[in-house]
Amino acid sequence: MTSAVYLDANATTPLAREVMAEMMPALADFFANPSSVHKPGQDARALVDKARERCARTLGCAAGEIVFTSGGTESDTLAIVGGRPRKVVTTAVEHPAVLGACASAAECVRVPVSATGALDLDALKRALPGASICSVMAANNETGVIFPLREVAALCRSEGVPLHVDAVQAAGKIALDFPWDLLSVSAHKIEGPKGAGLLAIRRGVKVAAVQPGGHQEKGRRGGTENVAGIVGLGAALERAKRRRPEVEPRLRALRDRLESSAREIPGAHVAGASESRVYNTLNVAFEGCDGETLLAALDMEGISVSTGSACSAGSLEPSPVLLAMGYPPALARGAIRFSLWSGNTEEEIARVCDVLPQVVARARG
Repeated sequence: MTSAVYLDANATTPLAREVMAEMMPALADFFANPSSVHKPGQDARALVDKARERCARTLGCAAGEIVFTSGGTESDTLAIVGGRPRKVVTTAVEHPAVLGACASAAECVRVPVSATGALDLDALKRALPGASICSVMAANNETGVIFPLREVAALCRSEGVPLHVDAVQAAGKIALDFPWDLLSVSAHKIEGPKGAGLLAIRRGVKVAAVQPGGHQEKGRRGGTENVAGIVGLGAALERAKRRRPEVEPRLRALRDRLESSAREIPGAHVAGASESRVYNTLNVAFEGCDGETLLAALDMEGISVSTGSACSAGSLEPSPVLLAMGYPPALARGAIRFSLWSGNTEEEIARVCDVLPQVVARARG
């Protein structure tokens, strides 16, 4: 039986065994509530404190600037809604988690992108005056396009607008060394556990709880801490940064091989091909095809891919990201996303390269 090929890492990644090993004591032994004053509670608190310091060290911020959450969506919501904004500036290609949070503001300006997925910095500059917050992703979850955050940050600072960066798809893939005021990260995108994330908040940036009812996280996020998940997040984030010099060149080569093969298929369109992209992501649309049909056909071959954001899976509408890049709806419906993870091999990618032309041909019928 042919083994499965998992190429949907931008949706989620497997839990790394070494991360799981670090989590096990919190699940089995240090089970007490970290808010309890007795010794078992304080032992659990020590694990949370250690993970907080670990995350802060990896991100280059203070431990007190880390707020633990349940994942990227909650972090994005806390960053945006927690600021009680009147006017929000974001981009036309943000993740639904950010766009949903922005909908709570009285005014939301979505800055356009070009046909290649590049951010329109002139439009951003025009939109910023009077904004309460600007929220811009570091790397797009569908196309992998990386935004110029140093330039974005400079524009925000010139207008005195706090910058929130959704770094969920960037952690472990690019250096997170750009300026930011708020930063979202999720564990399960970097071979950590689901249900754990963080929002880093620079000192002086005011954020009110959107989940009140408890003193936890300095009153910014009520609820008993997910100790095991937090431990896993700290381990996964540190591990992702440490392993990037080793993982990046190997996965980039595999992604590029897959991209070259896809380009040989007539009517193939690679999204963001001329832009800087994270090394693991390939979004390709095939003329005359339906993405859901391609996904199902590849799934029958044991190859797992996506048609876009997993948070929008099941939608019959074409990708808003590709539409924002000027794709005709019919072409946008023919797009699939390949996103690699550290466990992918040359043999797996060779198999996908062999199968893909046949699958596209059958889909075109």
